[in-house]
Amino acid sequence: MKGRRVPPTETRRTPVRRPRDRKQQIAAAAARLFRERGFHNVSMADVAEAVEITAPALYRHFRNKQLLLGYVVREALGDLKKLADNAPDLATLLRQMSTVVSEDRGLAILWQREARHLPAEEREELSQYLITVVGGYAALIRAARPELPDGDGEFLAWAVLGCFGSLSGLRTVISRTRAAATMEHLATVVAHCRLGRPVEQAPEALPVAGMAGVIPVSRREQLLTEAIRLFDERGFQSVSTEDIGEAVGISGPSLYKHFPSKTDLLVAAVIRAGERRQARTTQALARATGPREALELLLHAYIDFARENGRLIGLLISELGQLPEEHRQQSLQVQRDYLALWQQLLDQAVPGGDPLQAKVRIRAVLAVVDNVSRTGRLATRTDVADRLAEIGTALLLDP
Repeated sequence: MKGRRVPPTETRRTPVRRPRDRKQQIAAAAARLFRERGFHNVSMADVAEAVEITAPALYRHFRNKQLLLGYVVREALGDLKKLADNAPDLATLLRQMSTVVSEDRGLAILWQREARHLPAEEREELSQYLITVVGGYAALIRAARPELPDGDGEFLAWAVLGCFGSLSGLRTVISRTRAAATMEHLATVVAHCRLGRPVEQAPEALPVAGMAGVIPVSRREQLLTEAIRLFDERGFQSVSTEDIGEAVGISGPSLYKHFPSKTDLLVAAVIRAGERRQARTTQALARATGPREALELLLHAYIDFARENGRLIGLLISELGQLPEEHRQQSLQVQRDYLALWQQLLDQAVPGGDPLQAKVRIRAVLAVVDNVSRTGRLATRTDVADRLAEIGTALLLDP
């Protein structure tokens, strides 16, 4: 039997093969969009468009956006783990990690900002996974520095990751090659920083007799405190007024007796963060007798501020983009002025330095302090402030 003739106007369709790495393409596009716009501002249609596939094709791989986010965060942490697992020594790990973060500055954002939108059980699971990742970094640090106690190896590993994460907040233009070289150097400074003698853990504090816990707190203050906690834990867009009201035992609409809107709570929180940081800064610099001492006092003041206001630090890191434009611009200017103060004092303490290098160093110091201060596993150490001061001083003054 002869085959059917194909009319001249009819064309044969060539089957389209699905790329084997389609899932990885989707994850890469989603990671970029989540970092640039934030989880709530990205739709599955946006991801499909970025990969140039249809929405149904995307849903064959991920049933919903939250599953996609979980996969993206897990893959990012997995990449960090592979680097540590495959590196023969600490120097190789720091060099390879520096290359990775210089090519993709947004890795830290996925964990710090976007992972909060995952279910609590999955977040806890990923937190435990991150601890495993840090353990791999700590093992390489201890192998390079066998004299270190185990606790100090872990402390430095968290600090190293904070140092690498600082590049995600750097808005200054810097080439990938220079960024990689600079981050490798700074991470090496952190990993090899000489730490003071470890301090024994203090016994659990006994309750203090007196008025502690008896002084009444206004409803407005309760609402602001709980809003700060919830915004930090879940992200501003994931928290409702009902959530905030429930946290203090009132209905959601009752919140409006104290704040016109949920956004006004965020504005008040960010203003509070700036005021507390400024108060610490002013008190510290008033005691300085020279640029070098002023820089050291500024470092200690920031360490104290970060350790006492971890929740507010979280808002400054992740939620400024949720402010109304006027308040956002004001907050960004306050941040620029604060960084300019650091740069001015560093230039006076160490004249003739490269301004770009100074910016990167300062960002690294602040990120290390933020990362360690917000890491619960390190909270029981009574020497956290001293160890952070040693690392910060090394980063700022290392030639």
